Amino acid sequence: MKTTTLILIPLLFLTSLGFAQEADSAKQKSLKTTNFTLFNTDVIVYKNADGTNTWEFISKDDEYKEYYSKNNKSSNGLTFDIGINTWIGDDSAPAVKPWGSWNPAINYHYTYKPSKNFNLKSTIGVSWYNFKFEERNLQALRGDDGLVFVEHPSGAGTKSKISASYANLTLIPTVKTTNGNFSFGVGPYAGYRLGGRGKFVYRDPQGNRIKKFQMGNMFASNFRYGLRAEICVADVTLYFNYDLNETFQENKGPKLNALSFGFIL
Repeated sequence: MKTTTLILIPLLFLTSLGFAQEADSAKQKSLKTTNFTLFNTDVIVYKNADGTNTWEFISKDDEYKEYYSKNNKSSNGLTFDIGINTWIGDDSAPAVKPWGSWNPAINYHYTYKPSKNFNLKSTIGVSWYNFKFEERNLQALRGDDGLVFVEHPSGAGTKSKISASYANLTLIPTVKTTNGNFSFGVGPYAGYRLGGRGKFVYRDPQGNRIKKFQMGNMFASNFRYGLRAEICVADVTLYFNYDLNETFQENKGPKLNALSFGFIL
């Protein structure tokens, strides 16, 4: 009997000590007194029963990253097109030289991502058409009835081109692989002409480089519309634009359609 009593007493003491520690712990948790934010970090100060303080730091960046990874349904930003232009259609039209017929563009995009394998990309931006002629001494002039192409009397032309700029809207549904290494999208675009001009460069008899500009619009179409395709393989993205409208206004120039292609940066 005495032996049993001696065994039970220590067990009861240890049990009561455990309950006391849990109570103290609960009490300490209930003594949370301060909560403030410092440098994007939540600071929680607990006042312990013995008068000391316990500090806890929770970074909001970690919470944001976790939220962003779970709720990243869209993206936006600037992209840049760098490519070349050509035109197809009327064989009698001047041939276009690829090098120098640049097609730069600046676009702001908003991309909605409802799933891993489908995106809907919309863009607004500005692009420039440049058509540089293969025949350097051929000058494009704005006539009363339309665009005309004539040989410059100097016979010493070094560069001849016409250009136009457009503000554009684009919508491109895109499918992509789960690992994101390949995607393909195609969709419509429409644009409104902002400006245009012609440029001719030649050398005079003294060898000086002379530039001449046709500052009026070179009868480029006021509106453009067509289809755009974007293909991404790994980190390389290509684009292809084809204008369904004619490059020049009706009966003001050759019957041509513009084609552009290049890289998206």
